[in-house]
Amino acid sequence: MPAPKPASRSRKAAKPTGKARPSKGKAAPAKGARKRAQPAPAPPAPSWWDQLSAERKLDILGILLAFIGLVIILSLISVNRSLFLGGLIQLLGQIFGWGVYILPIGLVVMGMWLVFRKIERIPPVSVERLTGISLLFLWLLTFLHTLVAAPETAETIALTGVGGGSLGGLFQRALWFGLGAGGALIAMLAWLIIGLSLMLDISVQDLFRWSGPVISRLRQQLTRRLAAIFAPSNSPAKPFGPRSNRPSSAAQGGPAAVATNGYTPLKTAAAPMPAIAPNLSTTTTPSSPTVIHWALPAVHDILDAGSAPAVNEDFIQQRARLIEDTLASFGAPAQVVEISRGPTITQFGVEPLFVESRGGRTRVRVSKIASLSDDLALALAAPRIRIQAPVPGHGYVGIEVPNEEMMLVALRDIVDSEIFQRNKKPLSFALGRDVAGHPMLANLESMPHLLIAGTTGSGKSVCVNAILTSMLLHNTPDDLRLVLVDPKRVELTNYNGIPHLLGPVVVEMERVVGALQWMTREMDKRYHTFAQVGARNITDYNARMKMQGGKRLPMLVIIIDELADLMMIAPDETERTITRLAQLARATGI
Repeated sequence: MPAPKPASRSRKAAKPTGKARPSKGKAAPAKGARKRAQPAPAPPAPSWWDQLSAERKLDILGILLAFIGLVIILSLISVNRSLFLGGLIQLLGQIFGWGVYILPIGLVVMGMWLVFRKIERIPPVSVERLTGISLLFLWLLTFLHTLVAAPETAETIALTGVGGGSLGGLFQRALWFGLGAGGALIAMLAWLIIGLSLMLDISVQDLFRWSGPVISRLRQQLTRRLAAIFAPSNSPAKPFGPRSNRPSSAAQGGPAAVATNGYTPLKTAAAPMPAIAPNLSTTTTPSSPTVIHWALPAVHDILDAGSAPAVNEDFIQQRARLIEDTLASFGAPAQVVEISRGPTITQFGVEPLFVESRGGRTRVRVSKIASLSDDLALALAAPRIRIQAPVPGHGYVGIEVPNEEMMLVALRDIVDSEIFQRNKKPLSFALGRDVAGHPMLANLESMPHLLIAGTTGSGKSVCVNAILTSMLLHNTPDDLRLVLVDPKRVELTNYNGIPHLLGPVVVEMERVVGALQWMTREMDKRYHTFAQVGARNITDYNARMKMQGGKRLPMLVIIIDELADLMMIAPDETERTITRLAQLARATGI
């Protein structure tokens, strides 16, 4: 009997599946042919921006540009900035440097041009003009960065927002490292000519024809001024300006009278004579440069000695007994074992005694004596007292009581003291007297910076003048240079004319930031000079120059009056430059 065939195969042959794929080359039947075709989706509605005309879009863009520029300008001149605007100004300063003051002006001008572009008197702005303006802006950033930083330190200087910022530093390094110094100068000149030609929309030939008379006029004015400065004279060079027709110091037996004519730069040998140092001799020959031998002034000639008031020993002993009685009445017996009289206060050294208790004899606690300050002030009829518990290095508690009559602390007495005479540090200065009446000294070289604070009338200005006088008494202009800032115009302006100043006393707040930034550049320059000779600091460098017969570098001291006002006007720039100077400038003598 033959085997039956598989049923599945016969079933497939008899009834084909309806889901089988159509054969190649034949069109598949349309799915749902009886159904109607669905319509295409409608396009989305245009946005409000797309509905605006091109003219209206330009108007809105111009208003936005002018608004952004005005906000940046107000942020630059504002005292208080928001966190966002402060960060934005700092970022723009790092990118564009000093160009951050030009960028918002350009935005405002561009925005106003877009708004009023249809007025016939406004010149048209083409792509060529915009390209020329952009090239000139980048050229200015590069030029500014070239003035303030060397190519090696361009990147570091750019981060401080000085010069041309990161953009100026980038182009400066590309030109100097790619073409060298000479090639970079030629490229900068060509860059300037191309930018001016595109911005003014004139040919290079017309540009030279237009700039020729201007350059010639400037050259004539410069020639006349240089001729007036360096005019030849039949008489030998006078290092201190005009001198009156009076006998010399040798004939009179006294110091020569010399007229001072203001500020002299640091590198100029001929400087005006200071009011505090009239005794100096000069050696001038027609064929050799002027040599100035500075003589430090005598302290006895310019400073007055202080007079100590009479000390009433009975009154002081009476106060000591009153302190002992008051403490004993409050259950804190003590004994005065030391009395130190200072110029304004008298310190009574109180040693706590023992008291009887159930556990035996116990010493009076120091905290109990300190808690009786108000009761002691009432008993002594003193406006206030101060309790130092305990006095460092001693076994007693110090009770400081104001004197009935304050003693004048004279600068001459401190300068003449033995401790000050033994001190050979160039930047040492007198601070006053301590509680015991001993002279107090300090050395600015050992400080990153010095902040003098206090209420009105507490003696801040007196302290600043004492510091300046102490330094001027022991340093010649070859050893010390000063930068003084006095926005009130009444505290430090009397120092104008002394040869120690690098320039006149700065009285405008706008110039203070520039002076601080100049000091940071001077610091970088000195570090570069130290690296060339292998010196670690200014002391090492000056020692090497003394051995080699080279020129020594002077100390630079910056004194700023009303620092709080400066911090309110320009907080970012001031804090950044002062912090950098405080951290790095001490080794360079600043």
